[in-house]
Amino acid sequence: MAKKVSTREASGPISRREAFVSHGALSARGHSGPGDHLLFGRAQAGTAAGNAFKDVHDADYVVMSYNTPIGVHSHSQGWVIPNVKYSRTTSKHQSQLKKGAAESGSPVKYV
Repeated sequence: MAKKVSTREASGPISRREAFVSHGALSARGHSGPGDHLLFGRAQAGTAAGNAFKDVHDADYVVMSYNTPIGVHSHSQGWVIPNVKYSRTTSKHQSQLKKGAAESGSPVKYV
């Protein structure tokens, strides 16, 4: 079961790649399989976010805002985070993702 955290505390579980749900619309979970399975929400094929995930073949963790993937971690690439501008709230979620990714020690690739 995913633990419940505040959005302001989300960088910790992200850095440890733990499943969680926030009191808002930020969540994360383990993922197995290629990144093209993440092409939904605003990260559809042909979009900047979708293009960022299509070449991830071994995703093991996905961070989502309003059920749209905003970043993934893969065994071979580390963090893959699209350079996409979203709403004010999702931008706050992206900040937590970037902070957690930096704290994790894995490489971070912005695409």
